[in-house]
Parts: sequence; C-alpha cells; structure tokens
Amino acid sequence: MPQKKPDAGAALMAVFPTHDAYRRFAGNSDNAAALASFVSFAFDNRIIGRPDESALEACICAHERAEEACRPPRQMTFENFLDQKELLLELNLSTRALTDRINALLAEYRLELPKVSNSMLSRLKKEKADTPHKQNVLRSLAFWLGHDRAQLGPQWNFETLVNLCRGGRQQADHKEGVRIGFALYSRGDVIDHDIVGWLKKELKTYIEQAIGRFVYGRWGKVRSHDITTLYVDFPKEAPASNPSAYRQCLRSALSLAHQMAIRWALSNAYSQNRFLSIGIAAGTFASLDNYLLPVLNAKLPGDPVIRLTDYVRQCVLINDIRALLGSRPAEITLFNDETLTIWPVVGFWSTLYFDFIPDLLQDRVLGNDPDSVARFAGILWPTVVKTGPDDGAGQGNGVAAFLRFPHNSLLGLEIAKTLYYRRRFWDAIEILRIILSLDPTHLNARSLRMVLLRNLAVDAPSHTIAEGLFQQAHQEADFIQQTCDFQSEDFYCEHAVVHLAQAMTTLRYLRQGRGAIGRETDAGRFRRSIFAALDEADRIFGKGIAISPTGIRANYLLNTVKVIRSLLRHDGEPFCDPCRPIDGAPSAVREPIHDLHWQLGYLRDDLPQSRPFELMEKIFNFYTTIHDDSISLQAYRPTTYYCTAVAWWDLFPVRTVATARRTIQLLKGAADLARGMDPHQVCIYAFTRTYGEMIPVPTFLDHMERGIRLVRDAVGGDISRRDDREVVEPGADGKMGLLMTLNF
Repeated sequence: MPQKKPDAGAALMAVFPTHDAYRRFAGNSDNAAALASFVSFAFDNRIIGRPDESALEACICAHERAEEACRPPRQMTFENFLDQKELLLELNLSTRALTDRINALLAEYRLELPKVSNSMLSRLKKEKADTPHKQNVLRSLAFWLGHDRAQLGPQWNFETLVNLCRGGRQQADHKEGVRIGFALYSRGDVIDHDIVGWLKKELKTYIEQAIGRFVYGRWGKVRSHDITTLYVDFPKEAPASNPSAYRQCLRSALSLAHQMAIRWALSNAYSQNRFLSIGIAAGTFASLDNYLLPVLNAKLPGDPVIRLTDYVRQCVLINDIRALLGSRPAEITLFNDETLTIWPVVGFWSTLYFDFIPDLLQDRVLGNDPDSVARFAGILWPTVVKTGPDDGAGQGNGVAAFLRFPHNSLLGLEIAKTLYYRRRFWDAIEILRIILSLDPTHLNARSLRMVLLRNLAVDAPSHTIAEGLFQQAHQEADFIQQTCDFQSEDFYCEHAVVHLAQAMTTLRYLRQGRGAIGRETDAGRFRRSIFAALDEADRIFGKGIAISPTGIRANYLLNTVKVIRSLLRHDGEPFCDPCRPIDGAPSAVREPIHDLHWQLGYLRDDLPQSRPFELMEKIFNFYTTIHDDSISLQAYRPTTYYCTAVAWWDLFPVRTVATARRTIQLLKGAADLARGMDPHQVCIYAFTRTYGEMIPVPTFLDHMERGIRLVRDAVGGDISRRDDREVVEPGADGKMGLLMTLNF
C-alpha cells in the first residue's frame, strides 16, 4: 500500500473490512456515486496508486480483516453500543453531537454516503439493517469510527455494526404523533398540477435534507389527501401519552411549517389570489383528520398561514418550542357540535431557533459582498442609488418579493435574519422598518431591531456613539413592554443582554485608559454605571426564568452575570489594566453560583443521591438535550455547545478530569459545527465575549482553540491517561481560569 495518512487507511478498512463487504457494496448500482467517491478518497490520500475501482478492490483484498475482527461482543446490541458510547467510544457528547461529527467528516472528504441523524440511529436500535440505506448509514458511522477512533482497534467496523443490528426489535407500529397538512386554496387564480407538484417537491426536499429520520419508511412520506391537500405524519416515538412526549416530532413539524410558509412566499405561484394554509394536529393518527381538515379550512382573521389545534398549543408551550402564538384563538363548531379551538402562529423566534431558507442564503441581494449591498440599495432607493442594469430589482430575489407583499412579516423577518447573520445590520434595520410601519407592535421585529442596535453599539467607533445606540436599544425594549405582548423568555434574555453588553463595552473602554471613555476623574462614575447595568441585567434575566417553562437561556446568562459582578467586586484591577484577565479565586466564582443553584433547586438535601452533585449532573444533561432539540439553526448551535462547555467548566461545583474531557469535546463540537457554516458565508451568534454578538467563523474557531488550550493547561500532562475522578485544582496563581471571560 502506498504511503498514506494512518487515519484515512483505518477509515477505509472500517467501511470495507472484508472483500465480501466491498463486493456487496460495489455490486449495488445505486452505490455508484458513493463508490466513485471512495476511489477518489483512497487516491487523494495515497492509499492506492491510481484512481480506479480495481486498485481499490485489490487494496482491500490485501488488507482484509479476519472474521473474528468482525464479531461484536457477545449479547451486545446496537442499542447497548450507543448507550455505552462514553465507555466504548471514549465519547462524552450526545448522540446528536456524534452525528454532527460524522456528517462533518463525510463532508470534509466529499464522500457520497448518507448523513447520519439522531433518529436514524434510534431506529437502528429497534430495527434490522435490512435496507441499502440503513446499511449505508452504518458505513457512515464505520468511516468515522475508523478515522477518529482508530485507537480502539479494528473490531468496530461495518460488519460488526451490521451484526449488532441483526437482533433488532420489531419495528413499532406508531399510532400517535403529529400530522401536518398543507392545503392550497384559490381566491381567483387557478391551482394547477404544476403548483401542487412544486409544493410536493419542496416538502420532500426539506424532509430529505433536514429531517433524516423520516426519509425512509412510511413516516415522513408526503402523501395526498385530495387534489390540493398534502399530509405528512411525524410519529411520537416516546411511549408516554402526554404533551412532553411530542417534543421531537412537533419540533420537526414546526420547522417544516416555517420553511414552507416562506418558500411559498418566494415562489412564482405566490399571489394574493392563492392561499396556502398549514395546519398541525397531534394525537392518535386514526382520529386526526376530524380536526386537521377543519383547521385547514377555517377562515381566520388576518389569514394566518400556520394554525394549531389547542392540544398542539399545549405541546408547544410545555416543550419550549419557540413559536409565537396569537393571543386570541378562534373557535369553530364541528359537525358533531364539538367546539374546536384554533391557535394562529403569528411568528417564530427565527433568529435563534429556526433554520435559514436556502433561497435567501443564495440570494444575490443578500450576500456580504459590495455588489449585493449595491443591489439592495438600488431596490430600496432606486431614485437615490443608481446601479447597473442588472441591479436585482426584478422577480428573482427575496427583497423584491417582500416589497410586493410587505404584509408578509414572516418573509421580511427571514430576510432581516439573513442580513443580520452577515453583519449587514443597517440593511436589516431597513427591512424591519417596513414591517414595523405596518405593525408597530410586532414583537419579533421590535426585538430584532433592539438586538441589531446592540450589535452596532458594540462595534461603535467611540463610547459616546455606543451609549447613544444602547439608549436606542433600551427605547425599543421600553416600547415592547408598554405596547406589545412580550411574555417571552427570549425577549427578556435579549433585553438583559443589552445591559450586559453595555456594561462590558464600558469596561472595555475604561480599560483602554488615556481618555478613551472620559476624564480620569469620571472613572468612578463609569464603574458605578457598569455595576448598575449588571444589576439591571440580573433583574431582567430573573424575569426570563420566571416566564419560561424551562428558563434554560436565562439561567445560564444569569449565572454569568453574577460571576462577572462578583469578580469585579473582588478585584478592581480589571477596570484599569487591559492585560488583567477577568478572573478570580474559586470563592469569588463559586459563592454566587452556589447560592443561585440552591435558589433554583439544583442543590437539594431531600432527594437520595448516590454521589455528590448527581442531581445537578442530571439537570445539566436534561436541559442540554431539551435546548439542543429546540434548535435547527446551525449558526446558533455552536454557541450552545460553547455555553454548555462553560456550564460544566465554570459553573459546576467541582472540576475533574472527566469534566475536562467533556469540556474539550464540547468545544471541538462547537468548532466542527461552526466550520460547517463557513461555506454559507454567515457568522456565528456567539457569547464567547460574555455577551451576544455576531462574529465571523474564523474568530469563533480561534475562541474555541483558546478554550481548549486553557482546559488542557489547567489539567496538565496527558489527559488521556488520567483518572476521570481526579480533581483539577486552580493554577499556581490561585485563579479559576474561566472560559466565559477568556476571550474578553
């Protein structure tokens, strides 16, 4: 075998451990593209000397593994294998984080294997790997095992994984779940087969790309109810029959509804004389049509596109899915005199939780290059800004579509979000101005404008300008509280972060000295303003905890504010020395955290625990899962991984080698997710400098690398050979070494 990268060769042999495994794969014509990608991979990594299939087959024959290397441990199933991944794979991340790692590796090497989803792995716990797709999913997993876990030995390969799945449980007959319906109605314009075909194609495309669990089998299949109505079913896989059991299937349904509502608005078929109604019902599939059809057919005030049954509304609220519901539901009477309550969806917290619209990411008006900026200006101010003949003012861009139908606030907010993630703050504000001119009380638009002003303030060229922009952001928050329906954790969090960002920005100017912020005699006043802003942030984060079913975001941010305030009170040097890190002794950090953990019920004496802080570990893991499940926006997930790493490293009562391993894995996972965003030319919504801001991917990656180095330095030596229970003590300087303030 020619000289190669060891991890590349191990990855290839994990997929094709035997010649027979290769022949079965190569003999399936559906695998032609995947086989070609493996040939390219092997040649590019110098595993084979020429780029053809015969060379690849010869290489596999020469290095074929023995039969015993393809046998799994006795009495082990695929379910046991995944449940014990921390022990077997030396992996402390969630299953979803594992799938992100696998998919990033496949993308890096451009291998034409299917992406791995959390839910497909869940299915393989129960089912045999009896289809080509399931087997290729196992090949994707085997490739990662060979590449990233070669030290575990050759046993974990494709044949081993197939053998683990041969004893799979019989597939469950799902009788409950979520059904989402899409109905097209004519209000003067024809609904023809092409339009229905477009809708069906878009549904299938999104499901296949983003909700991998529902691609195969009858679940997730797009089926016709009648000529202009399509259904998609999402099963509830949890056995419990209560609203909390619908979390994953309902999140998938809401994500699909969000995507389709905006894709419809961008399509050529969209007009005032055609209407798309999207209804969502949950419960026993056999009876859902009795409720879903009336929801789709109901004529509601304001023509909301997305409508929910009352039970779905309960599930949305209990599972902390970030959709905004109208305050006044409609009630209709069914044929059996039953009253059906219908709740309209009036908005989404799309800037954090719901994924980008692909057409908007590729829109030539919404890019982050000078031509895109010029085209945008040419559309909004054609008499002021003159551009070339190809100025983007025609039918083929989202801004022009929005200006034709400016009442469509869902589309307008998605455009503003896309501009926001490309740091085009002023252009995003201009789109929001149009939305707010039609509805001054639009909570999402007001909140996003507040956030944009906060970002502009952080980047302002002087402290005076920054203060003016922060004041504008506070005025937006005041308007929301006085006139809008603002009972939302995310509003309170974003509002409190305005105060947090104002405090840290003032601190940054104060640390520069030499009159960067004011006269030296004003230093005391600025210090008092910093503490006042932190106190206000503390108060508002507390409101966020009070209003939310989980309070996950507000809880984390409240902890960080209390720690920063405590550190600044214990040490005045960071106010005047720019080289002095915001850090301190364990007592200054852990005392406010300890008090808050008692206050929130994380530390309790009345529950039996086999070891110290067991309850807190379970709460951290539970909240991490819930919050990660609520997010489909890949440009926000990296910072949730980072914040989870901070929670384990900075906010947990004790640091151990196991904590260090988990923290490093989370930081690496955050970096992997962020790299996936780079081709889309979007930034990462990050808290790596203690407050929320939009930062470029390379900067975020640099922050993750600094965090990994900090943790490794704190542990010292080779972390792989240390006992998990070993306690990591503070450094020689007695300081904690905090992740949350490392990049400030």
